[in-house]
Amino acid sequence: MDTTFEDACIQGWEGLEATVTLPDPNDRHVVATAMHGRADAIVTFNVRDFPANVLSPLNIEVIHPDDFLLDQLDLNPRPVLDVLRKQAADSRRPVLTSTDLIARLTRAGVASFASEAERQI
Repeated sequence: MDTTFEDACIQGWEGLEATVTLPDPNDRHVVATAMHGRADAIVTFNVRDFPANVLSPLNIEVIHPDDFLLDQLDLNPRPVLDVLRKQAADSRRPVLTSTDLIARLTRAGVASFASEAERQI
């Protein structure tokens, strides 16, 4: 990840953690890191533990991975579909077809994205 996204590793967020109040205090580091890294969004399945009333004043949005992936597919369908095809083609243990990969994405919790990708692939 560090090779592809040079700014993927955020350091120096620790001082902000105490300023964040969340339903699960163990998630405060996520918001502190997003704040320090100037992220626009946090992509997580755990949406309910990142309430809008906390994140909105920080100009940070919480997005479910299914919605995030649907947005990416809508904005850039060809590269997204190419990545899915390549991921399936590169799989070895087990060997996966695009259909197999789509089924795994459905089981992983991104069913709407998987359905739309399958329709387009």
